Amino acid sequence: MTDQGAAVDFVRQLEGGFKFRQGGVSLYATGFWARTEEQNFEATTQRFFNREYDAKGVEIEGRIARGPFSLSAGGTYTDAEITRDVLNPGVEGNRPRRQAEFIYQATPQVDFDRVTIGANVIGTTDSYAQDNNVLKMPGYTQVNAFVSIRPADNVTLSVNGNNLFDVKGITEAEEGAIPTNGIVRARSITGRTISAAVRFGF
Repeated sequence: MTDQGAAVDFVRQLEGGFKFRQGGVSLYATGFWARTEEQNFEATTQRFFNREYDAKGVEIEGRIARGPFSLSAGGTYTDAEITRDVLNPGVEGNRPRRQAEFIYQATPQVDFDRVTIGANVIGTTDSYAQDNNVLKMPGYTQVNAFVSIRPADNVTLSVNGNNLFDVKGITEAEEGAIPTNGIVRARSITGRTISAAVRFGF
């Protein structure tokens, strides 16, 4: 007999905020609270989940433009907690896996008549690899940059550099603690890459 209720997850969510725009300045701030009930099966560990989460925090975004210069930036602070776990109560009170307290991004850019130069910075603070909160993945900041040149109205030359400082950023890991062999299976962001492109418009 199938438990149809096991296929349903419930979310209770409340948000509120404000927006400010004047001249070349925009600012948006949103506070949020959410309670989530999750019933799931994880294929990698062959385990069922039946738990509840609480999360609260604030998200702030802004943009300023002055002449050819503009800056867009934002950040999200999240205080998340596993409040109930039917099958593994030992993780109650812990922070959910891969949930950083603070993530952020910023994009400064300069636009001239036919040239655009800018950068994009993406970052995150520490987070835990698994729900037992033993193995911590360090925070990192990734810096990207771009240049776009329009020598003619229908031609665009662009060069993009991703992860310019070749940062090692771990996004997830399978183990919840360092095993006896000292090997942790993890996934990282892509290393430094440079690409160039030419676009023609017709």
